[in-house]
Amino acid sequence: MTRDTPQHEPVEAIVDGFTHGGEGVVRVAGKAVFVPGTIPGERVRLRIVDDRKRWARGELLEVLEPSPDRVPPPCPYVPDCGGCDLQHVAPAAQRALKTRVVREQLERLGGLTDPPVRACQGIGPDRGYRTHAQLHADPEGRLGFHRAGTHEVVPISRCLVLTDAAQAVRDAVGDATGAVEATIRAHAATGTAAVELTPGPGPLAPPDGAFDLVLSQPDGRVAPLRGDGTLTEVVAGRTYTFDVTTFFQVTTHGAETLVTAVLAAAGDVSGALVWDLYAGVGLLSLPLAAAGAEVVAVEGHRRAVEHARANAAAHDLPVQVIADDVAAFTADAAAGEGDVALPDVVVLDPPRSGAGREVVGDLLALAPATIVYVACDVAALARDTRTLTEGGYRLTDARPLDLFPMTHHVEVVATFAR
Repeated sequence: MTRDTPQHEPVEAIVDGFTHGGEGVVRVAGKAVFVPGTIPGERVRLRIVDDRKRWARGELLEVLEPSPDRVPPPCPYVPDCGGCDLQHVAPAAQRALKTRVVREQLERLGGLTDPPVRACQGIGPDRGYRTHAQLHADPEGRLGFHRAGTHEVVPISRCLVLTDAAQAVRDAVGDATGAVEATIRAHAATGTAAVELTPGPGPLAPPDGAFDLVLSQPDGRVAPLRGDGTLTEVVAGRTYTFDVTTFFQVTTHGAETLVTAVLAAAGDVSGALVWDLYAGVGLLSLPLAAAGAEVVAVEGHRRAVEHARANAAAHDLPVQVIADDVAAFTADAAAGEGDVALPDVVVLDPPRSGAGREVVGDLLALAPATIVYVACDVAALARDTRTLTEGGYRLTDARPLDLFPMTHHVEVVATFAR
């Protein structure tokens, strides 16, 4: 509740909307009120706890008329843990809500009428799918996740969305390391696992276990304690090497589906010049090159660049990996600087904030025939979609993928044609 907001009396309302952040929406005195833990169609009793000029946030007190899609959350930490915010919704209904959100965001923020959005595709299991977790320590040193909207740590011993391999590493790490944060990664197919600890102010007690162990340093590097933190994962028949500090998809099924979806969206790339922007360690670059494309991969993270080059070499694939900030690279290319030829196809997998107006503006100037946009935030995708369509591109396909069941997050592979 804001400092100047008086205590509100409970009210009853019908949930008639759903946000891309996973909250139901009700109307109270004409104002939109966002209520976590609710499903469209339900009649609920709530109390407004944060009242702003244009909107408010509510606390769910009671579900008076539940949706037929409401189920008991399988996790005992709901609703305290802020990690999985859709456990009260049946998995098929979760995907229907995600389809709705993608369509509504492309309409409202993207400015499209009847956007070509497919039904959200289920990917692998709805539990036990995450190979990666970032845990925080509470004042007693117990590891867990943040309570929704706060930095308060909810101690958690078992997480239902972790793979068995990742949970086994979490069990081995325990709660007495003295670290303020522990990043856990485990890949069962290759038997590789690693833990990165962030030291706290007191003594550190490194845990034993069948995993590499590294310490994070203030300058961003890591100091090895056991092994060097190198990991491998097999995706669509190819082995990728990376380390505990570099990004890789947190679900094996999801990574494989992304590769398939991007190749389908790009079409026949044999002989084409393809730019893979925000390329990471080469998850998409390698299959594009194997499909016959000449691939230029652009990545700004130093360690990811090293791994991308090594992964391409290990598979004898002709991928040119450029170590550069994507915005700087596209700006130079749009200005006619540099010696890289203009692309036929651009694949981009930007961070949660999206590619942004500058990068998208550069792509408009470069005018590739096809742009394949892999989005982890649908609102950012919608904003970039508006810029692309106003610049002469047409959204031909939007494919939502449920890479993160039990959460509001959805991945979208969107295809744009000039």
